[in-house]
Amino acid sequence: MFCYHCQEAKKNLVCDKTGICGKKENVSSLQDMLMFSLKGLAFYCHQAEEFNLVSDKTNRFMAKALFSMVTNVNFSATEFVSLIDEAVRRRNSIRSQFLTAYQQKNQQEFNLTLAEEATWQYEAIDEQAYTDKGAEVGVEKDNESLDPDIHALQETLLYAVKGLGSLAVHNLEMNIESAEQYHFMYQALSFVLNKSNTLDEVLALVTHSGELGLAAMTLLEKANSKKFGAPVPTTVHLDTLENPGILVSGHDLQDIEDLLEQTAGTGVDVYTHGEALSAHAYPAFKKYFNLVANYGGAWQAQKTEFPKFNGPILVTTNSIQMPKKTYQEKLFSTGMVAWPDVTHIADRKPGQRKDFSQIIELAQKSEIPTALTEGSYVTGYGLNALTKQVTNIAEAIKADKIKRIIVLAGTDGRHKERKYYTELAEALPENTLIITAGDVKYRLLKHDFGEIDGIPRLLDAGQSNDFSVIINFLQQLQQSLGLTELSAIPVSFNIAWYEQKTILMMLSLFALGYKNMRVGPTLPPFFTPAILELLAEKYGLKGIDTVENDIDAMLAGN
Repeated sequence: MFCYHCQEAKKNLVCDKTGICGKKENVSSLQDMLMFSLKGLAFYCHQAEEFNLVSDKTNRFMAKALFSMVTNVNFSATEFVSLIDEAVRRRNSIRSQFLTAYQQKNQQEFNLTLAEEATWQYEAIDEQAYTDKGAEVGVEKDNESLDPDIHALQETLLYAVKGLGSLAVHNLEMNIESAEQYHFMYQALSFVLNKSNTLDEVLALVTHSGELGLAAMTLLEKANSKKFGAPVPTTVHLDTLENPGILVSGHDLQDIEDLLEQTAGTGVDVYTHGEALSAHAYPAFKKYFNLVANYGGAWQAQKTEFPKFNGPILVTTNSIQMPKKTYQEKLFSTGMVAWPDVTHIADRKPGQRKDFSQIIELAQKSEIPTALTEGSYVTGYGLNALTKQVTNIAEAIKADKIKRIIVLAGTDGRHKERKYYTELAEALPENTLIITAGDVKYRLLKHDFGEIDGIPRLLDAGQSNDFSVIINFLQQLQQSLGLTELSAIPVSFNIAWYEQKTILMMLSLFALGYKNMRVGPTLPPFFTPAILELLAEKYGLKGIDTVENDIDAMLAGN
């Protein structure tokens, strides 16, 4: 096993026996085998696009398969065996169609040296055979045959493509698709099969992936706002009521709507967890009086919080952990999320809602949630709400009442170093504004940051998927201030990264030409010293330091 694509890789180097996330060696090998198979599929899809041979079903399969490998999404060996089989079958079908079309057009056979990924065939659908092959074709294989710096950047590209796959699936749930996104997945995965790529070529694609990540987030924000209404600033309660409940975690708003519709009038309350907290801000959900509160903190606290909820828990998109026996029978997954022996809710059929009846029945027999905390938190500063603040914030900046905007966005995690984000936010001077997105907000939840001329000092833009909202707002602010580039705004980015979507946050800032961002609590372990030096020189990328030093540096524009 060799896995270092998340922030919690063992000793910030690599998980080599069992993943910190709970991923076993066999599942890690199956994921490597799936990526191997997807590269072969992408090679022929990239060639076959010229002949319009790639179907919508193949596009959607590619996105879902990539999403399945995002950190803390899918841990089911059975699921990966099925995905590998389908990837190879789709590759073979498109290969056959492409070779025929190519020969008819060019009056000659397709003649190109093919990587093993494009030619490998299995003898039978066999989990052990796939696992054994996956152990031979993982991350270390390319590391042996490539320049280590090119390998490091190409791994970054692969993680970005996984993040794009997840965003494509989120958009697909909202009936939104982007041909450009799918094209790039094929382009990038087939690109890494080349052994002669230069550092500049890889960096160009890595940067472009950030641009596409931002575009995918923008599409999702528009689709969510169109269907569920533009988020409005909303006070979310953090306590519990006297009815049994269902706890929903993850990002999928359509799943939340389906659940709310089916629980209305049943005597069952719905609580959000993790990044689902932002659902409270959407107008479409305010008619459901049984959407009552947020329960617990970010994803990593589930092992201690889920048993205390007492009722069933639904994980919709990612951030599932190995469940304890105390609540495993009450845990449900849906979408691309899967854990062995955890009940999975099937996808919705066209024109229908997902069937959550078994979860509701279980909730009705459950005890009420055990209280964890009390108080409230304000979320809902989506694009519409932030746009309304542009003029006020611009005037406050001109009057020197707001010295700097600090963007604390990204994902929370288990490392003790993450207390840095709480300490940083609480130590910032009162003339700084904080904008957040993602579940790093849970590091800020319990502090009252006050206001600046009626502007809340803490503005929560929503989920990690809503990072584009922050960028769009800052671009409006840039225009209002008459500045020529994003870096000219008094703004500092401090990204708490964890997995592939938060990697896209960093890459989107590269694409925008923004300089001097911080990434923590540790820098990605797949970056070599030379790549870190390159990114520091070109984009001002840096790790975090002490709270005091970072505040001084950010206030000075560094």
